Amino acid sequence: MLRKDFKTLYGYNDFLTDHVLSIFTPAEAVAFADANEGSRPITLRTNPLKTKRRDLAAALIGRGVNLDPIGEWSKVGLVVYESKVPVGATPEYLSGHYALQGASSFLPVMALAPQPHETIV
Repeated sequence: MLRKDFKTLYGYNDFLTDHVLSIFTPAEAVAFADANEGSRPITLRTNPLKTKRRDLAAALIGRGVNLDPIGEWSKVGLVVYESKVPVGATPEYLSGHYALQGASSFLPVMALAPQPHETIV
């Protein structure tokens, strides 16, 4: 009964339902599925060739965007909590001062640590 209800409630296929239920207890499986139902935060990557993160944050806050630095681990990331304007249509976005980018996508750049005049393919 749990398997059928879980599959129906979350819209998972047989493979995913079986896999989730084999890894987690029923309570953990429901918590996991509920967490996946929520939307992920909007994150922005500052273009350091065009602006500094603090200057970009100040400009976006002035436009009605509620944001914070993404964390100590990133010098270019911002997380947006809410916005009165579409973050993909601000003058700063259209000028290339930032890109909408998932926080996990920052990691390859940090791991590769490209140096001036290097080409990363």
